Amino acid sequence: MPHHILIVDDEEAVRLILRDLFESRGYHITESVDGADALEKLKAMTGEEAPDLILADYQMPNVDGVDFLIAAHDICPETIRILLTAHGDLEVAVNAISDARIYKFITKPWNNRDLLITAQRALEHYDLIRENRAFADMLEMMVEESSEEMGRLRDALKDMASRIRGLID
Repeated sequence: MPHHILIVDDEEAVRLILRDLFESRGYHITESVDGADALEKLKAMTGEEAPDLILADYQMPNVDGVDFLIAAHDICPETIRILLTAHGDLEVAVNAISDARIYKFITKPWNNRDLLITAQRALEHYDLIRENRAFADMLEMMVEESSEEMGRLRDALKDMASRIRGLID
C-alpha cells in the first residue's frame, strides 16, 4: 500500500508541483488549501486513512503552519510532519521543532531531489515507528499469555502438592 501524504498549502501552484512530484513516485496524495481545511480532513480520517506524512506551508490564512501541525500532532501523533516556508526565520524553525514536533524544516524554493530524499527518510522513520509499535504490542501480548500460562501452571503445581500432601498424611 503506498504511503499517504497530506499536502497543505494555500498556493495552488505549490500543491500542484508537490502532488505531481510525489504522485509520479507512487505516493497517495491528499490536498488541503489551508490549515483549517486540513484539520477537518484529518478529523474525518480514521486509522489507516490517516496520512503517514504531512507537508505544510508555514504562512497560510486562518491557521498558520505551526499551529496546524501542533493540532495535527494531537489528532494523529504518529504522522511525520514537515514544515515548508519561504522564510528562513530561525525562531519559527525552533518553535516548529519544539512545539509541533516536526521532523524537518524546509525553506522554499526547495530542491526536488532533496525534498524527495527527506520525504523518503521521514517515511522510513514512520515505518520503523509503526514496526516498533507492532513488535511492542506483540511482545506485550506474548508476556500476557506467558503470565496467564504461568498462573495456570502454578495453580496446577499447588493442586498437585496438595494431593501429594494428602497421600502422605
